[in-house]
Amino acid sequence: MYSGNRSGGHGYWDGGGAAGAEGPAPAGTLSPAPLFSPGTYERLALLLGSIGLLGVGNNLLVLVLYYKFQRLRTPTHLLLVNISLSDLLVSLFGVTFTFVSCLRNGWVWDTVGCVWDGFSGSLFGIVSIATLTVLAYERYIRVVHARVINFSWAWRAITYIWLYSLAWAGAPLLGWNSFVVWKIFRQFK
Repeated sequence: MYSGNRSGGHGYWDGGGAAGAEGPAPAGTLSPAPLFSPGTYERLALLLGSIGLLGVGNNLLVLVLYYKFQRLRTPTHLLLVNISLSDLLVSLFGVTFTFVSCLRNGWVWDTVGCVWDGFSGSLFGIVSIATLTVLAYERYIRVVHARVINFSWAWRAITYIWLYSLAWAGAPLLGWNSFVVWKIFRQFK
């Protein structure tokens, strides 16, 4: 039972432990009380569902257009395809977990789901950011140094981007820090 705000601004469960975590339950147990009202979760689910559908549709369109039209197959566009692939995977794997959790009024996945959601979101997010960085560099060398990249350079850059992203996103899987559920859902104890 939640005992409210006693002395210090933080609520505590009667069984001990901070509010938002069950008393003497094992680690990885989710808190019992949702943070938002059911209506708010429904609106969040609608928003996330829309973002997910638009993300899947638009990024699939980019991939199909790149494949279909020969003139779009340039090294620079290959980097844009990498961003599109990364964003498609975020739309499929990242938004899905959060969307289902919003439909169920809180985080419904276990610890493995939490770790997968954190890993996939980190991996695909870092891939997108790193690819944008490489695109900025490509624009710089094209404008300032009048050099144009080739496919070999683009494929090497994409390989390094994914390896770099795997290293950072995979660190919590190897014990360096950890993935936890956002406060908008529920926190692991």
